[in-house]
Amino acid sequence: MENVVIVRYSEISLKGNNRIVFEKKLIDNIKDCLKKNNVKYEKIDRLRGRIIIFAEQELNCLKYVFGISSFSHALVIEPEIKEIEKTVSKLIENKKFRSFRVSAQRLNKNFPLTSPEIEREIGSFVCKKFNKKVSLKDFDLEIGIEILDYAYVFIKKIKGFNGLPVGVEGKVVSLIEDENSLLASLLMMKRGCFVIPVSLKKTNIGLIRKFAYGFEPELIIIKNIKELDEISKENNAKAVVVGQTLESFKELELKAMVLRPLIGLDKKIIKEFSNYFS
Repeated sequence: MENVVIVRYSEISLKGNNRIVFEKKLIDNIKDCLKKNNVKYEKIDRLRGRIIIFAEQELNCLKYVFGISSFSHALVIEPEIKEIEKTVSKLIENKKFRSFRVSAQRLNKNFPLTSPEIEREIGSFVCKKFNKKVSLKDFDLEIGIEILDYAYVFIKKIKGFNGLPVGVEGKVVSLIEDENSLLASLLMMKRGCFVIPVSLKKTNIGLIRKFAYGFEPELIIIKNIKELDEISKENNAKAVVVGQTLESFKELELKAMVLRPLIGLDKKIIKEFSNYFS
């Protein structure tokens, strides 16, 4: 029985022939996250649409790595129903709950039971041993089981920010003028872009750094907007990103392509995005 973290990702799996490239980039960014947060780990494996990190401590920093949809701190055991029962018992014996549900995924089709059968077996076991009731919608505790090469058992799923791994879609220069500019930068990072932050004055880019796994953002101070073209060319950046909305829209006299991720969003949606990332 070992402690691991099982990492799930969504959009990467839709990328067809590029999937391996995207997965490797996500693993690189995860390693950068662990290094920057001084986390020790034994190894990282990639299998069947999952990334498995062998580490003893909790890795809550992973929720700031773009490309991750969710992750769970789990116990890995032999893929046998009796072993799963023992592990579930160990995980929940000191938990306070009235109702529960079991969510199973059999990603390895060699396992003899289907996902619904696993759920019924473990659900019945918990009902009998702990005298609790099953509730598929109104539950206090969710028991997760994923069958890969081994069985992975957990009781918590932590959501990530989804998107693509930073670095798979090239570089953009981001003009930082206000909070909307920071939000526009994060949206581009979520789409897989390295962001080069640029400003007319010294400003705080802490929010960008919070999600900057896979690269090191350093603020560049410029004297006028036209310098953005030179910086874009020097860094082989695909575009300049600004935080303009319909209300704040203005033309920029630049040769580089200008992207405005917030242009079609109203104030309410922008506020929701800001709260989401903060």
